[in-house]
Order: sequence, then structure tokens, then C-alpha cells
Amino acid sequence: MLEVTNSLMNFTVFITVLSGVLTFVLGQLAVKLVLDPVQELKRTIGQISHALVEHAWVIANPSVPPKETMNETSLLLRKLSSQLHAHLYLVPCYRVTVWLFRLPSQDKLLAAARALIGLSNSLYRVDNQVYKFNAKRIERISDSLGIYLEEDSRWPDEQQ
Repeated sequence: MLEVTNSLMNFTVFITVLSGVLTFVLGQLAVKLVLDPVQELKRTIGQISHALVEHAWVIANPSVPPKETMNETSLLLRKLSSQLHAHLYLVPCYRVTVWLFRLPSQDKLLAAARALIGLSNSLYRVDNQVYKFNAKRIERISDSLGIYLEEDSRWPDEQQ
């Protein structure tokens, strides 16, 4: 009888240890496969918000800053656009994860990435429309990614 009790106790200890290890492993999988990519996407959105403010003087005045500054800003905007594209593949089950973590939809993420590339390309142009186009691109990026933009910072709507 004592042997059966010891065997049962050993089995209970084994099951307890096994369930603890499984819980730890599954928790780590969830963190590494879901939570870390979502956190990286949110970090990239924060970096985009930061870049739009820090480099606003370059974006708002194309062809005026030194060429080195325009190149640096252009490369940064392209890098951030690329990171948005990458997050679509890094975040698993994006359509479900969007809902769960209140992330921008795939269409909004791609629209913001396109607008970032447009801003990157427009830093070297000089014409009357570039100011409006850049302002509209900033609005599209902000609206798509949920970045707050004050009403008086928006390009005025044209009266038709």
C-alpha cells in the first residue's frame, strides 16, 4: 500500500512540474510570437509620430534644407515605411490581432506606408503643389495610424 501511495505522489509531483513547464513554455511562445511583434509595431508608430514632428521643418520646406539633411530625412521616412510593411508579416494572424490589440487595419497600415514613401520622394521637389501634397500625406499618415493631429495643423479644405 505504501508503494502505491509513493507512486501516486511521484506521479502527482511529475504532473505538477510538467504543467508548470508547459505553462511557462506556452507563455513564452505567446510573448515571442504575438506580444513582441505587436509591441514593435506600436513602437514603429511612435517613431513615425516622432519623425513627423522632428523633421517637420524639412518636410514643410522641400529643397530648402541642406542636401545632407534632406537625404537623412528621406532615408528615415523610407525606413519607417519599410518597417510598417514588415510588421504585416511579423504580427501573426493580423486580421484577428488588429481587433484584439486595437491596431490599424492592413489597408490603413499600407496607406500610411505609401504616404511615407511619397513624403520621402517629395523632399527634393520644388513646385507650388508640393506643400499641399506633403500636408495631405501627413494627414493621411496620422489618420491611418491613429496619431493625433490638431485641427489647425491640417491643410484647409478647399471650398467648392
